[in-house]
Amino acid sequence: AREFLKKNTKAANQLLDNIKRREETMCRVAYYILKFQHDHIENGKSHIKTLTIQDLSKALDRHPSTIGRTVSSKYIQINDKVIPLKDLLSQGLQNENGDHTSKTYIKDKLLKLVKNEDKTRPLSDSRIAEELSGIGINIKRRTVAKYRESLQILPTYLRKDVNLSKTA
Repeated sequence: AREFLKKNTKAANQLLDNIKRREETMCRVAYYILKFQHDHIENGKSHIKTLTIQDLSKALDRHPSTIGRTVSSKYIQINDKVIPLKDLLSQGLQNENGDHTSKTYIKDKLLKLVKNEDKTRPLSDSRIAEELSGIGINIKRRTVAKYRESLQILPTYLRKDVNLSKTA
């Protein structure tokens, strides 16, 4: 009976230690993300900074797979909103001055350009790339097309409103 108790007590202690370590990792990851993305949380999507799982793993001295498991299927409540923790991570592209611009920010700008375009002469992917380049975001036409598709924005020829061009 003593051997049974000793063995199970050891297993229970290991389980408690593992839970404590997971909790510590979760708190460290969440705190770092919230501190890093403070502007995004306060001011909206257009202020998100580039933050990847690799960046987190370096900053917190943890393996990328550990960070990936930590943010996967985890949510955080901020004010009255529940946000997936992964939504606070963003890949990015390097712009002219060497800074990184997040993909979320670029997609937001792309969406605004398309919403404000002349519906009789919609912007092509090349023209969108030029417009973004004008505000310091160097992006290739193909990348614009990829982002446009991910935002479920139709290609130029399908966005053109022929009814408007006939009356003009």
